[in-house]
Amino acid sequence: MTDTSFSRLQTSIERTWRLSPFYRRYWLARGVADGWVPGDPAELDRLPTVEKQDILDAQKASPPWGDNLCIDPADIAQIHMTSGTSGIGQESYACSASDVHVMGESWRPQFEAIGLAPGDVAVFTIPVSFMCAGLSALEGARVHRLVPLATGIASKKMILDFMAGRRAAYLYGIESFLLQLASEADACGMAGAFGGHLKGVQSVGSSPQMIRAAREVFGAPLFEVYGCTQAAAKIATTCRLGVETGAVHFHDDHLYIETRDPESGIPVNEGRANIVISTTYREACPVMRFDMKDSVELVPAGACPCGDPRPGYRPGTVARTDSMMKIRGMNVWPQHIERILLGHPGIGEFRGEARRRSDGSDELLLRIRPNGGARDIDALIDGLTDEVRRETMIRPRILLDRDIPDSAGDYKVRRWQDRRKEPAA
Repeated sequence: MTDTSFSRLQTSIERTWRLSPFYRRYWLARGVADGWVPGDPAELDRLPTVEKQDILDAQKASPPWGDNLCIDPADIAQIHMTSGTSGIGQESYACSASDVHVMGESWRPQFEAIGLAPGDVAVFTIPVSFMCAGLSALEGARVHRLVPLATGIASKKMILDFMAGRRAAYLYGIESFLLQLASEADACGMAGAFGGHLKGVQSVGSSPQMIRAAREVFGAPLFEVYGCTQAAAKIATTCRLGVETGAVHFHDDHLYIETRDPESGIPVNEGRANIVISTTYREACPVMRFDMKDSVELVPAGACPCGDPRPGYRPGTVARTDSMMKIRGMNVWPQHIERILLGHPGIGEFRGEARRRSDGSDELLLRIRPNGGARDIDALIDGLTDEVRRETMIRPRILLDRDIPDSAGDYKVRRWQDRRKEPAA
């Protein structure tokens, strides 16, 4: 992060000491001297990180903001909540009018990388709801003077007809819904109907299957975006090269981003790293050293062929650090298996489970729902079994399950369960 970014962080920490009873209490209870502000980045470790549960506990004790509202309630312009897909609850965050504007402004690097211009028609399929994702995209369109259509997950044929008829330049959505939209385009003979005007497809996630769909069906490069409700701004966006050859670059205009070794916690600039964020602009509910529980495969500063000097991460490598499962002595990252399954053209959806067998051993169970075009199911299962075994060193049991529901409406669909505390199967 730049010296300017750290200077903004120092100002934000000083303001948070004065205005946030939550952080003041949290820091004092952990031995931080009253009003202390780090003099340089090497001293940041003296401020303890904050996790989701800390914020939830505070909001339960002092609803709704957990003593972390730093503006007059009359100045609240917007309210966001987290999705709750972690299973431990939903945080609430208030935004001032300035916070909302910054949320939209943080989209500018991505829209410019795609080549969008004022007046371009932009299709947003992420539902506008209590989460900030849909609201953030619309605010980004307003700031960049795009012409937005917020479809949500409406009729897929209607969305496709609009994209073709209005010569849409941009399509944004959850990966699972965009894949279904691509399948519908194939089925109704509209594959390739958008390449003359669609400048980019923006996905929350970038599996090989999604890359193919963007290129072959929509005729446009794929871009990945990374953000969160806690930041209420884009943490990283893909450069002009798209996900196939470019990187997802970090932004320090409105955030201070730390990348730390998953084991030791020391700052790192390459390899796999955990992400810790601090807001340097947020007026209403500041977020200081929030541990995202996400890890990424870093791309060092200046290493991306696009020429952007900012560091970033390799597309498709975001993984939850708290989702790793130990199965038969092996570290199993669900996201690795997810990339294999969702990247296979024969798979429509899946669910994964860690289970306990009657003999006491662990089992990796995968239930798959094939696409309509999949013919030889036995060959499909055998091929996937070999791929997962090569990735994890564990041979999974794969079952056919045609009743797995579509995940188009889920911003963060939960595909995995650890059921080893239940009675043996």
